[in-house]
Amino acid sequence: MVRAVLIGLGLAAAAVAVVHTAVAGYVARRLVAPRAPKVFAPVTIVGDTVSVPTTVESLEPGTYGLRLDDGTHVMVGEVVRRDGDRVVRSVLARPDDLRDGVSIAAWTTQNIDAPEDVGPTRHVSVPLRRGGTADAWEIGDPAAADGRWTIHVHGLRSSRHGALRSAPATTDSGWMSLVVSYAGDDECAPADSLPSSLGTREWRDVDDAIAYAIGRGAREIVLVAWSMGGTIAMLAVERSTHRAAVTGLVLIAPALDWTRVVENAVTRARLPRSIASSSMRVLRSRIGARALGLIESVDARALTWVGEGRPGPRLPTLIVHARTDPVVPFSGSVAYVARHPDAELVAFDATGHCNEANQEPERFRAAIAGFLGRLPGR
Repeated sequence: MVRAVLIGLGLAAAAVAVVHTAVAGYVARRLVAPRAPKVFAPVTIVGDTVSVPTTVESLEPGTYGLRLDDGTHVMVGEVVRRDGDRVVRSVLARPDDLRDGVSIAAWTTQNIDAPEDVGPTRHVSVPLRRGGTADAWEIGDPAAADGRWTIHVHGLRSSRHGALRSAPATTDSGWMSLVVSYAGDDECAPADSLPSSLGTREWRDVDDAIAYAIGRGAREIVLVAWSMGGTIAMLAVERSTHRAAVTGLVLIAPALDWTRVVENAVTRARLPRSIASSSMRVLRSRIGARALGLIESVDARALTWVGEGRPGPRLPTLIVHARTDPVVPFSGSVAYVARHPDAELVAFDATGHCNEANQEPERFRAAIAGFLGRLPGR
């Protein structure tokens, strides 16, 4: 009887272990998977208002966008009223030829339609060491910038449009703005939509963008990085052969400690904390990386700049981060600033992830403009 009980317990433990591993693999896959297709739904535009489905995102305060299924962009403002399962918001900008009525659109935080809305724009291609090119926007007047460039790096499962939100602050400050794409991001063709490597592969493309800017006359370069773009920026500064040209960092809700990010995601999903460490083991194993479609394994635990083992760059750094960010914990930015005297943190009360520019645009732009104005220059 005892033997039967022990066998039963052993089988139960094995079953639990299998389930635990499966859940960890699922979490790892969700972490690095390409972005799912945008969700399009009917919206009703009437004059200067639009009715959209009620979601957590569409109820957020601030300025956002609707991307219609034909590519048209509509800028929307604050909530006007709730109407059952719909929310009515103000329309701030709409194309002249857009008629009232029902359209199909996707909600987006991308509240700037095109780089031309920021300043004079060149659509350029950045040569990549891995072959081919990456599309980028070059915004501003190179002659007036006098060698001062900013490179804007978007986050995980996003695109250049997401990073475009920081370009007005840098362009209006007289700096060139290069808004870049990179391996596996939202702009890649479906065949190239590889899983993210959390920055360990993507940083090379940003390094190539640094080389491109230097070739265009850049003498001072500030990396302006969003979310996972913060990881990419830190790796580029650590490893780039052009790192001497980087004179500052602006980091928006930056992922500076992936252990915190993963543990936060697991906690919010009400899963056991042990799932976080197991999912990171999946990522750094060869078998796990192969199963996830990764080109190379990823040691997420090593992607941290808030502890003692991996010092951050000695560069003037501005961090903009909301205290209640649900995706990248604010505590990581606090810990980073505590260890780096060259870094300053501007805390926001924005809701959601990377919504600082959407909800407090004037303060957001002022923080970046002030930081650029305080850089010593060359």
